[in-house]
Amino acid sequence: MKEDTERISLIELNYRAAKKAISSSMFSNASHYLKEGISILEEKHCETHHELWISLHVSYAETEYCNGNFESAIDTISSIIKNAKSFSDKIPAYKTLCLCNSMVFLRTLNVDSGRRIYNDATQIGLDVL
Repeated sequence: MKEDTERISLIELNYRAAKKAISSSMFSNASHYLKEGISILEEKHCETHHELWISLHVSYAETEYCNGNFESAIDTISSIIKNAKSFSDKIPAYKTLCLCNSMVFLRTLNVDSGRRIYNDATQIGLDVL
């Protein structure tokens, strides 16, 4: 799999399999395919195949959110925001981040952590603006 075209073909195959799993609400399977695709990516692909890179990571964050793996989703979102080339690359990441923070807030229902998450959500809103 040394050929870059073979590597990209395998990544795209995993992405298509994940999309099919998502359409069947099989988020755990989709997450597996996406994680596998991401593991095949090389650092240069963030530049050379940016749209595929963003699509894989956004879909992975969303499926991790659906699976209840909020920390994994938030870590992936951080990577998306860091490597985004445009504001439109960041929008789905911010949406998923808001959803994750909401769920974390509902899980904790603790005054101190609730304030922190509220402040985080406020900062996300300001960043988006």
